[in-house]
Amino acid sequence: MMMQNFILCLQEAALTFTLKKYLYPTDPSECFINPPCGCLNPGQEFQCEDCPYLEACLSSFKLK
Repeated sequence: MMMQNFILCLQEAALTFTLKKYLYPTDPSECFINPPCGCLNPGQEFQCEDCPYLEACLSSFKLK
């Protein structure tokens, strides 16, 4: 049982490490690439103003 827990922990750590670069943008311009809210031209269309993803993504850079 302890060995299974250890293997599961290693798998989770490896998954987190490999996906980390895809989950968190490193540059604010990456927030505008294919946002999940469907904005084709972020910053130019009014509907993009209500996109919570863009707001959260851009706000994360202000906190750093």
